[in-house]
Amino acid sequence: MKYQKLEQKGLLVGITWVLLLCLSWRIHADTYEDDRITVKHAELPVKKNGQHIQFDHPYELTGNVVTNALSNISYEEKGFLKKKGNLKVFQDDEIKKLAPLIIQAFSVATPKQAIIISSYSERFILTDQQNYCVLFMNDNMLNIVFSRIHMFQSYSESVSYEKKHITGGITGGENPTRMKRNRFWKVIPSAGQRLEPDHENWLLINLSDEIYHQPIVPKAKTVDEKIKQGTSDIDARLRKLEGMMGSGGVHDQPDSTIPEKEESKSKVKNKLVILREMVGEGIVSEEDYDYKKAKLLREAMIDMSIKDQLREIKELKSEGLITEDDYNEKKKELLDQL
Repeated sequence: MKYQKLEQKGLLVGITWVLLLCLSWRIHADTYEDDRITVKHAELPVKKNGQHIQFDHPYELTGNVVTNALSNISYEEKGFLKKKGNLKVFQDDEIKKLAPLIIQAFSVATPKQAIIISSYSERFILTDQQNYCVLFMNDNMLNIVFSRIHMFQSYSESVSYEKKHITGGITGGENPTRMKRNRFWKVIPSAGQRLEPDHENWLLINLSDEIYHQPIVPKAKTVDEKIKQGTSDIDARLRKLEGMMGSGGVHDQPDSTIPEKEESKSKVKNKLVILREMVGEGIVSEEDYDYKKAKLLREAMIDMSIKDQLREIKELKSEGLITEDDYNEKKKELLDQL
């Protein structure tokens, strides 16, 4: 009888330890996800002034501080076809999903762990636009360092990227703190913000500034959010077209007889054709069309040779999808690269 009681007590202690370990694992989860948004811990080597730093983690953040901080991050486009003025990095729907994940991740991070964010700000005509950055607290400043801002990716590209960089961790992948600038964009500081010296992608935010403690105010919809809303008819059409392009039509694999450059060109043209239909149906304005057209001309053909890009823009001009000015500006940009 005495032996049975000892055995039961030992079993109870064992079960208690297992429960505690499971609870601890859940609290200190490595990855937090909401739809296609991922927030992840990673031991990230970061240097300032030539010295490796440790982070002020764990760190307690509040919802309005995180929301206001993300809402006030802006960037400026570069190049001939750039959109004028400062643009929002994160969209409102994206921020709503990110804020609670960031708060949770910071609350359990260790002094060696940074917070990696991979988010997709919209689903637009067969592509996603990815933001990729790392966050950490150091010297009472929130550091946000970007390597990607509104980077166009097809669905297959984004899945491949997630497997390589997100699921597999940052080892062997990109470390935004090792970058200094990007040829397509630069971060623009606002109130309570400044850039890390000699960087255009590294933002430091003073969270004690009163602007980040203001009540959250709903904002008007952006161009991207208006396009994302769309109509059920357009959404159904996009899903059908995306399924055909993603699977190579009725086959499980893409048609290997179609050259890769032809696939790239058809994607650019199809996006502009569908976008033009959206203008005709009143879903987006001409200004919205011009904005998205400029981004496609600047970013969606970078995997093509200069010769193929010149041939492509000539075809787009002949079909009325871009203007004479668009054509001349892009042609000059491409010829300057030779």
